[in-house]
Amino acid sequence: MYDIFYVSKTKGNDDDWATFKSEYPIAQRLTNVTSYEQIKSKAFTKMFWVVWDDLNLLKTFNLNNYRATKWDDMYVHVFKNGEHYDGVCLFPKSLNVSQKEFHHRFFTAKKEIEINASTPKKYNIYTPQSYDEYKSIEDEMFWCIWPEVEVTDESIFDLYFSHHNTYDRRENHIFKNTCNEVDSYMSGIVLCSRYKRISSREFEKQYLVDKKEYDVTASKFRYPRHVIHSYEQYLEILNNKSQSMFWGIWPEIEIIDTTILDFYFDPNNKEYDADRHQNHMFKNLCNNEESYLNGLVLFSKEKTISKKEFSRRYLIEKKEHNKVVSRYRYPRYVMHSYEQYLEILNNESQKMFWGIWPEVEIIDQSIFGLYFDPRDWKEQYDTSENNTFKHSFNDKIISMNSPVLFSKQSPIGKREFSHRFLTNKKENDKVISKHKLYDVVFISYNEPNADENYQKLLDKCPRAKRVHGVKGIHRAHIKAAELSETDMLWIVDGDAIISNDFNFDLVYFSYSYDVDCVHVWSSRNPINGLEYGYGGVKLLPRLLTLNMDLNTADMTTSISKKFKSMNVVSNITVFNTDPFNTWKSAFRECAKLASKVIERQDNDETIKRLDTWCEVADGDYGYYAIAGALAGRAYGEQNKGNFETLKKINDFDWLREKFNAG
Repeated sequence: MYDIFYVSKTKGNDDDWATFKSEYPIAQRLTNVTSYEQIKSKAFTKMFWVVWDDLNLLKTFNLNNYRATKWDDMYVHVFKNGEHYDGVCLFPKSLNVSQKEFHHRFFTAKKEIEINASTPKKYNIYTPQSYDEYKSIEDEMFWCIWPEVEVTDESIFDLYFSHHNTYDRRENHIFKNTCNEVDSYMSGIVLCSRYKRISSREFEKQYLVDKKEYDVTASKFRYPRHVIHSYEQYLEILNNKSQSMFWGIWPEIEIIDTTILDFYFDPNNKEYDADRHQNHMFKNLCNNEESYLNGLVLFSKEKTISKKEFSRRYLIEKKEHNKVVSRYRYPRYVMHSYEQYLEILNNESQKMFWGIWPEVEIIDQSIFGLYFDPRDWKEQYDTSENNTFKHSFNDKIISMNSPVLFSKQSPIGKREFSHRFLTNKKENDKVISKHKLYDVVFISYNEPNADENYQKLLDKCPRAKRVHGVKGIHRAHIKAAELSETDMLWIVDGDAIISNDFNFDLVYFSYSYDVDCVHVWSSRNPINGLEYGYGGVKLLPRLLTLNMDLNTADMTTSISKKFKSMNVVSNITVFNTDPFNTWKSAFRECAKLASKVIERQDNDETIKRLDTWCEVADGDYGYYAIAGALAGRAYGEQNKGNFETLKKINDFDWLREKFNAG
C-alpha cells in the first residue's frame, strides 16, 4: 500500500478533504504546497499517491487497487483527468521532479495511464463586491460575476484548461453581457487567472483592457428583485444593496409580463443619469382595470419613499410608465391540516387567501383573477367574508369541498375544516373544481400476459401507472402506494383484463367512512366460472397500505379493519396462461381459503368455493388448476393457524420449487 497525499496549493477546502478522508482513512492532507519536495519529504513508501484538490476522484477508480511493476516503478504514473493527463499521480520517491514540471504537471520521466481516474473540478464562482475582496481570492483560476448581472448560460462554467496549457491558465477570459438586447463585453463574466490580476480601475469599470474574448453571451444586466413586506425591509434594502436601483414587488401582486425585469438603464449612457435618480412605476390590473396603485416599482436608492407611500402602495414622486406588467392576486395554499390553516391565518400579510383542498382539481383557473378592489368602498365588507364556490362530485354539483377564498377576519373551526363545509360564508354559483380521480396502479411480476394487459388498461384508463418486478406481494403494493399521490389508489393485478363497463371514477369525501376502507370488486374466473373477490380490482387507502403488516398471509383483508365487498364484476382474471402460473394461482387461493386466514370470511361460502376450485376446470390448463387447488387445500388445512408457514404462499420462488417437485 502506498502513502496517499491530498494536496492543495492554497489552504484548501475542509469539506472536500473530509469527503476524501472518509474514502481513504490513511490519507494525509498537505496545504499551501509550493514544491514537490514538500510532498516527497512526508512519504515513507517507495511510491506515493498525489491527489490534487482541483479534481474529483471517480468512484470507479480505487487507489488501493493499483500497483506499479518493477519495470515501471521508476516513472511518474499520470492518470487521465477527463480529457487530459494532468490528474492523479503516483510518484516514485527516488525521482527528482523540477519546479517547472511540478507546476505544470508535465513530467519528463512519466508513464501515461489510459485510465480515467478523475474529472476536473469546476472553477469556483465568486461575486466580489469590492476590489479588496477580489484580491483576496487565492484560486489559480476562478469565475468572477459582477453583482449587477445574472447568468443566462450556465454551460460556460464547464470550461477547463489543462495544467499543461500555460497560456490560457495565465490569461483572463471574458464573455459577452446583454443590456436591453445589446451585447458587449462590458460587465461580462470573467474567468480570472491569479497570474494576471486586473487593476482597480478595470474592476471599477467592469471592463478589462487585456483579455481573451469569447463571442458567447452568458449574462445580462438585471436589477435585483425583492418582494417587500414591510417599510423596515424596504429601508434595509435601500441601505445595504450595492446596486443603484432595485425592483420592489408588493406581496399582493404577481408579475404578468416578466420581460419588464430585463429593463436596465445602460451604465455607459449618461442620458439615463436622471432616470437612475428617480423611482419608476408601472401599471397594475385589478379585475381588468388599470391603475398605478400597487404597481411594480423600480426603486432608486437616491429617492427614498415615505412610510405612508409604502403603506398606500402609491408613490407621489415617480416616473410613470404606461405599461401593465402586474395584477392583483390573493396567495394560494393547498390545505393539508387545520394547524396549517391557523398558521397561514396568523402569518399571511394579505387580507384574504385561497385555500385549496388536496383532493380537488381546479377546472376554472380564471377564478384566481378575483380580487376585491381596494379603491371600492365595499372592499372592507367584501374582504371580511369567506367566499365559497360550487364543486363537481361524482357528476353532481355541490356546495362543499370547493376551494375557499378565506378572510382573515372570519376564522373557521376545526370541524368546518374537516368537513370542507363552512357555516358562515358568501356562496358563489360558479363551478370551479372537481374531485381528483384516484391513481390507478397496475402490479405485475412474471405474468406472461402482463404487458398486453397493461396496454389494454392504458387504452381504457390513460392515467394508469405500473409497478413491475417487485418481489413479494406486500412490498409490491407498498411500492404502488409510494407511486400514488391520492388518498386512495386503485390496484389492478397483472393477469387482469378490465370489463368494458367498469370505470375508475368513484371518489369519496375526505372525511367519509369509506376513505380508510378496503374495497374489493368481483372478478370472473376463466376456468371454473366463480365470481368473487379473487383477482378483482381493489381500492385501497394509501396511508394504511404504506404501513401494512408484512407478516400476513392474506394482504388485502389485513390492511384495514374496514372491508367492503363490491358485488360488481370488474375484470376477468386470466391466470391460466401456462402450467406454473395456473397451478400457482389455484394453490395460493385454496391455501388461503382452507386455512381461513382471510378475515371475516363466510365458512359455508368458503367451502363451496373450495369445492368448485377442486372439481371444476373447463378452461385452458384445467388439469393444473385442479392439481394446484387440491395441493393448496391440503397445505392450508395442514398448516391452519401456522402463520409463518402460511406466509410461504407469497414466496414465488418457493412456489416454483413446490410445483417442480410435484
